Amino acid sequence: MEKSAKRIIIKGAAVMVIVALAGFFLFNGFSRHPYTVDELEGVFRAKAAEQQILSAPDEQVTLVSKEYGNSITFAMQTKEGERACATYGRSVFFDKYKELDFYSGVNGVLALDDITYTVSDGAVAYEATVHFGEEVDISFGDEVRPILYIKFMAVCLAAMGIFGCRIFMAGRK
Repeated sequence: MEKSAKRIIIKGAAVMVIVALAGFFLFNGFSRHPYTVDELEGVFRAKAAEQQILSAPDEQVTLVSKEYGNSITFAMQTKEGERACATYGRSVFFDKYKELDFYSGVNGVLALDDITYTVSDGAVAYEATVHFGEEVDISFGDEVRPILYIKFMAVCLAAMGIFGCRIFMAGRK
């Protein structure tokens, strides 16, 4: 094989690896997704215990979880009235989760019986509302904004621009 052919193949492989890594980080984010779906409740309880919401991770509480989009949201309330809620987002490529939002305490953010926050889990963005009080519940907004489609369109536009420039520059030689 000629030296120039080897060089072209190596350049092509390097470009493919760089594009694959860029796509992976664009779609999945830069942080790790360390938790499996079975570990999420334990992780949520441990974080609540760390924030002094629970006296022990296995304390009896009112705990609700709901899955929506590409994420799972948890809400808990103790007998003393302490509150916590969290949302964990799923990786686009793997069946692993990471923490997106965590709120706790009866003072400040969770002083009211309802808290609404925006969740962007990498695939879609939506509003989650956690209801505390007599009955703990989680509801989600009707408006869902696609995020994954926008990322995919950005990748397609970048690829079209790169290939268009290469074709234009090759034609000028």
